[in-house]
Amino acid sequence: MNKNPDSPAQIRLHKIIAKSGILSLRAAEKAIAEGRVEVNGVTVTKMGAVADPATDKITLDGQRIKTPDAPVYLMMYKPTGYVTTRSDEEDRRTVMDLLPAEFSRLFPVGRLDIMSEGLLLFTNDGDFSQAILAPRNKIERVYQVKVRNIPDKKILEKMVSGITVDGEKLKVMTAKLVSSTKTNARLELVLTEGKKRHIRRLCQILGIPAMKIKRVAFGPLKLGNLKPGEMIHVPVEKVNAIKKLAARTGGKKK
Repeated sequence: MNKNPDSPAQIRLHKIIAKSGILSLRAAEKAIAEGRVEVNGVTVTKMGAVADPATDKITLDGQRIKTPDAPVYLMMYKPTGYVTTRSDEEDRRTVMDLLPAEFSRLFPVGRLDIMSEGLLLFTNDGDFSQAILAPRNKIERVYQVKVRNIPDKKILEKMVSGITVDGEKLKVMTAKLVSSTKTNARLELVLTEGKKRHIRRLCQILGIPAMKIKRVAFGPLKLGNLKPGEMIHVPVEKVNAIKKLAARTGGKKK
């Protein structure tokens, strides 16, 4: 058993047992008190005992339990030319091809189409994925978008009020003109929900086809200085901040 109380892999023993689906939290606490649980061959009876589910051998009544994977959170600068999926029927390159083998069990969070780039998240934590993607939680996604033609104020307002395309309401939370030339413009768009090819479809129908789409922020997470193909672990404080934000916004009554 890992003795370092500050280790991020430390999880309360009764919670590990409960997550395996064998016993409830209360029943797991009772089993520990009764001396039915061993960690690395040593009987554990102390309440509040911790273990590392990734490295410790945990048994209940002599039978090893299947422990949950330790949660992993990565953020990557997705380059263009990769589809955001674990596998592709057309045998195109996927974002999974960019991950080291040790992260092959993770799944991508949120869509970026094959020609879009920028911040993409990976995790094995389904609760985290749901928290950041659920529209009711209003987690903001910020995009830098280069478009053909120059949108006027009415078009920007229409992007916010929304347009129904093929039965789907496409809109953004905010739309800001950042800069422009004689033939194109750069916009900053903020969404709290992403539908398939959301920005491309919206821009196309409004006469300002998207030439380049780059996601630069997802909630409190920023792309920062990451380069295409690079990735880093998401700091635990950022993960907790997203979960708290989701709980606060998602819990509000309408």
